[in-house]
Amino acid sequence: MTGWYADYFTADYWSFARHEYTAERTAGEVAYLAETLREHAPGRRVLDLGCGVGRHAVPLARHGFEVVGVDVCAWALDRAAEAAGRAGVRLGLRHADLLAAPDLPEADAVICVQAFGWGADAEQRALLARVRERLVAGGVLILDHSNVSAILSRYEPTARFEAEGEIFDFLRSYDPVSGRSRGELRVTRRETVTVLRDDVRLYQPNEVAALLRETGFDIVRADADFTAGSPVRPGTRYVQFVAVAPARPEPAVLDHARSEPSAGEVDLRWAPDEVEYVREAVDRAWARAAGEPGGLAETARRYALEDPYGGARAAPVLGRHFGADLPADRVVTGAGTTGLLNALSALAAPGRALLCTPYAHPDLPAWAARRGAALHVFDPADVAAPELVARLRPSMVLVERPGVRGDLLPPGRVLELAEAVSGAGGLLVIDEACAAYAGPGVSAVPLTARARGLVVLRSVSKGYCCGGLRAGFAVASAGAADALRAVAPPLAVSPLSLEVALGLLEEGDVLGPLRAAVAEAKPELVAALRGLGREADPGHPALPWVTVEGDAPPGVLGRPLRHRAGGPALTRISVPLSAARRRALREAVAGGRAG
Repeated sequence: MTGWYADYFTADYWSFARHEYTAERTAGEVAYLAETLREHAPGRRVLDLGCGVGRHAVPLARHGFEVVGVDVCAWALDRAAEAAGRAGVRLGLRHADLLAAPDLPEADAVICVQAFGWGADAEQRALLARVRERLVAGGVLILDHSNVSAILSRYEPTARFEAEGEIFDFLRSYDPVSGRSRGELRVTRRETVTVLRDDVRLYQPNEVAALLRETGFDIVRADADFTAGSPVRPGTRYVQFVAVAPARPEPAVLDHARSEPSAGEVDLRWAPDEVEYVREAVDRAWARAAGEPGGLAETARRYALEDPYGGARAAPVLGRHFGADLPADRVVTGAGTTGLLNALSALAAPGRALLCTPYAHPDLPAWAARRGAALHVFDPADVAAPELVARLRPSMVLVERPGVRGDLLPPGRVLELAEAVSGAGGLLVIDEACAAYAGPGVSAVPLTARARGLVVLRSVSKGYCCGGLRAGFAVASAGAADALRAVAPPLAVSPLSLEVALGLLEEGDVLGPLRAAVAEAKPELVAALRGLGREADPGHPALPWVTVEGDAPPGVLGRPLRHRAGGPALTRISVPLSAARRRALREAVAGGRAG
């Protein structure tokens, strides 16, 4: 339901406001807005939220910006259209309630001047999240608000203003508990009295700053009274926040088709030759599934209503594989680790921190950021990591184990972090999608019986070369499992995929031959990269990749990895295992040296 503001900012209000918003004041505000937009906006598409009669939108259009004004008051939008016509500028206008999840166009910049605080805190937060969603990467928000400290320092519960035969009486009350100011404006003319009522949440600047950060904005600066660089003080009446929408990570799969190897370039982004070392085990798993009563077709048709999260079927196999006693209710199956990460993103609370490592797989951070989580980068191995968790109180901490540099976080540190995160009311998610390479003995799965708030993710994609099965497993602490089941879709893995995946795991550690091949081939890759002028970090000996700082050398195509906090970029380069790929690497090295 639309609020009081829909009927407030009409002709009766503007009969008073035109005396306050003088041409001189408007010109100063427009000059500030235009200069700030030129400095920070990556383009010229501007949304004016709560545009009213267009007193900023029309002049900004005259400055060459492509402005769309949004307002809930049809009367004000009509006046804005008339003003644009008189000025000879093009102005887009949309009739919408800003607090009712309006459909906003994509924009390079958003301005919101004296139109913030009409709703509850949750509504203002939702509005900012929506604005964040519609801004391009690097887009700017200029958010103006009335500083409650300044208002209360001169607070008068009643006031009167007279002009041109009209009398304007103001009655106000302020509730310091809710932070809301409720008021009444009586407009008296010769024969009529009109009463307008408002209900505004007045903010301290630090409260607005917190809302901006909670919804994913980076604050560039705060200005006083439309003066760039002027410091905000307790007595500053109007505060303008300049905030940018940083680029968000995208799910990793979207990057897979964006680059192809050029002629003579060896593609070492991934390792398709790994499958030769596990093919026999995979074939045996399929054969066992085919031997089930009714064969593959009957298994595929099975509808596991009695075990919708797969825990009853998966827990015994996972328990034997990882050497842990796993009750069925602590296991959740999903459509690969990707499906489980997507479900977990729903538990990353809007406005709360999500901690991840600098080169974390982007899927969960991307989805969590879209839900309003504030991303923070940290080093889980740092001695101060538990203290950072206690200070930021994140709703979730994501750690890849092993990390991209091949580091396996020690079990003791996993337990420390789990204790700190659960103490803050959050979850520690250990993504072990790549841990299969190192064998089941390194897994953190057994720690879920000892820790609170711990979720460990496993799959049969990396190493097993069965990503197409879309079978993933979350093994969690008791309370964490309940939270995950509340958001994870049931029946997410087909019974056929589940049987094949569990058949693979039932064989125990089948990746020994692959580890031996990696150990034999990795030194050659490190030497080859050195010959091309790149020092490689070999990482854990079982992992089939190395990393180099910066770009891959000419002749080699690797997977670029961006540091989330502006640190050095890395390139991940897979170890070639087959004779053909190793020969291609040698040819690339020879070509690079000859060049």
